[in-house]
Amino acid sequence: MRVFVGGSLRENIVHDLAQAHDFAAQLGAEIVKRGHVILNGCKSSFDAETAKGAAQWLAEHNVDPKSRIISYWHRTAPQAHRHGTVRVSALPDWQMSHPELRVPEQIDEADVAIFVGGHDGTFLARNWAVWAGKPIIGVPRFGGAGETIYNQELKRRRETADADVEGYEILNQMANGVSEYANDVTSLVERTGFSRRVFAIMSFADDFRNVFLTYAAVCKEFNLEAHRTDESESLDRIVPRIESGIRNCALVIADVSEQSAGVWSPNVLYELGFARGQTKNVILTARQGTRLPFDINDMPVVFWKDQDDLKNGLHKRVAAWYERVTKGR
Repeated sequence: MRVFVGGSLRENIVHDLAQAHDFAAQLGAEIVKRGHVILNGCKSSFDAETAKGAAQWLAEHNVDPKSRIISYWHRTAPQAHRHGTVRVSALPDWQMSHPELRVPEQIDEADVAIFVGGHDGTFLARNWAVWAGKPIIGVPRFGGAGETIYNQELKRRRETADADVEGYEILNQMANGVSEYANDVTSLVERTGFSRRVFAIMSFADDFRNVFLTYAAVCKEFNLEAHRTDESESLDRIVPRIESGIRNCALVIADVSEQSAGVWSPNVLYELGFARGQTKNVILTARQGTRLPFDINDMPVVFWKDQDDLKNGLHKRVAAWYERVTKGR
């Protein structure tokens, strides 16, 4: 997983400055310790501290930092550090005032974005992450923009009935020390950046119960969990649950077989459209002979005649997706 870590440690903004510096180094070390890649803007003292902490851990364990610490430096600012690989940004600047927006490389390449301390520049980086559709984690403990971003994200998660609200709120609890806190943040990054949840879209008719069971069996082979909205015992309103489930899943699998008098299920098409709007990876399945709607007839589909056929075809597609997202990054 690639993790963008942004923020700053300005004395007039950050609480507990000494602890904040220690946390930055611990966070950098914890991220690479778990096998992930750190991305930053090579601009602030916070960028330098996280990269330094990561570099020290990698050196102690004889790991080449060049592939694990990747920074993008813009010529308009002093270079904050030289750890790992430092690339020159190809963009004229990192502002959002251009007719055509191009996401800064360090955010564009990230799977999830963390924000600590900081002020205007940190909010700008957060806005880029929102624009790019990246999962966001604000760290509240040291104040500044990180705390504001945490509160905004917590509010959003509550409003969308996010399944991991309690997991997110752990960041606002007083941990025993910065090392444990860095561990909590990194654990949340792993849950946020690569969910093990797969959202299943299909008709709730009895005929499709076996289709869902096949989905679940295939997902289990990859340590993934298939979820269908009607399987939940939650009392929350169904549309926010659907949208939250799609927004927070790693993969969407949708069966578009059901038609009534030649009309496709509006619920299935709504959920599929929402998933595509969220730029989710989607695998389509359909019973052999299904005529696809115009909107999706250019998408690859696993056509099946029975559950064994579905299982074999779906396994190949999920395996290819899983290989790409877990090894290709």
